Amino acid sequence: RKRVGGKEIVRPANWGGFLVRPVEVEFWQGRPNRLHDRIRYQLTNSYDWKIDRLSP
Repeated sequence: RKRVGGKEIVRPANWGGFLVRPVEVEFWQGRPNRLHDRIRYQLTNSYDWKIDRLSP
């Protein structure tokens, strides 16, 4: 719960949303020579991000 100035922030009844907690994200950047850049981020058990270059 969030508070501002000692008052609770009220969520509107018509509001909805999603909480996204990624554990793996991959970024891909295409190149004309087909040596595309692919980089993967993986969340570790210690909440650090492990970064791997998948290609080239």
